[in-house]
Amino acid sequence: MTPPLHDPAPPTAEPAQRPQWQRRHNGYALTIAVLIHLALLVAILSWRSKAPPPKPRNSDIRIVEVKQSPKPPEPPPPAPKLPEPPPPTMPELPPIEVTKVEPVPQAVAPLVAAAPAPAPAVVSAPPPPAPAAPAASSPVPPKLFEECGDSPDRKMIAEVFRLRPGFTTVKDIRRLKPIKTVCLAQLDVSPRKFTDGFPGLDMSEWFALDIRFTVNIPGDITMDLMLLADDGAILTVDDEEVINNDGIHAPEPVMATVKLAKGLRNFRVRYFQGPAPDLALALVWKKPGAPNADYRYIPQRLLGRPAAASAPQ
Repeated sequence: MTPPLHDPAPPTAEPAQRPQWQRRHNGYALTIAVLIHLALLVAILSWRSKAPPPKPRNSDIRIVEVKQSPKPPEPPPPAPKLPEPPPPTMPELPPIEVTKVEPVPQAVAPLVAAAPAPAPAVVSAPPPPAPAAPAASSPVPPKLFEECGDSPDRKMIAEVFRLRPGFTTVKDIRRLKPIKTVCLAQLDVSPRKFTDGFPGLDMSEWFALDIRFTVNIPGDITMDLMLLADDGAILTVDDEEVINNDGIHAPEPVMATVKLAKGLRNFRVRYFQGPAPDLALALVWKKPGAPNADYRYIPQRLLGRPAAASAPQ
């Protein structure tokens, strides 16, 4: 029997040496890895300390204002509703009906006709001289116009206006302001010289009057109304023009036939006096078909003062 060429090592010797050799190599690798990491850390820290600080980033921000349309103003709160006034007790009157307008012949008496000439006196021997007596003072004409507060019986209220020379139509007084207010009893200024003026008014040229009054018509009637004027005048009844006698002219009468319903009717006469030599203003009426001699002034018992601003300008 041939003995073995090599005796194998005991089975327990090799396994005891291998773990020690592996532990030495593992310790070197760990040490090298740690050193490499430390070197990388030092290099990173050194680079960061030398690197310039990062520049701050600029943000370009633009603010755009959005213009809003202005809000409309809020409407004011509605006014509280007032209780409605009770309906008027007076029944509504029908409109004025004018059937005809025409000039009146100059023979109308006693407003236009001239006064008769005096009869010639019989010439006789002069009487013996008598003792001198004090001259009698001329009578003072009654005032046609008075202050309204002092004369409650005067129902016609008139606003007085001063006019510029060259005034030609009564309609233009709506642009003027009155200088005073007076009252009168009747429109009865017969034709006269302008120097006589309107007693109580102290005006003879370039003035105007806006006269208002009411007439209480007792029943449905038809009347001929006549407006005599120098210079211009316009008559309206319940704000409707009835007679237009406007312009600069000598004393001239104009007539209209008017149907008037029962009740209070608002009369208005606008008048102006221009230049010399005459002036006149009269309002009369009569029944249709009656002679011109029957023209009469409107009775005082039917006249009344109007309510304030009862007619527009």
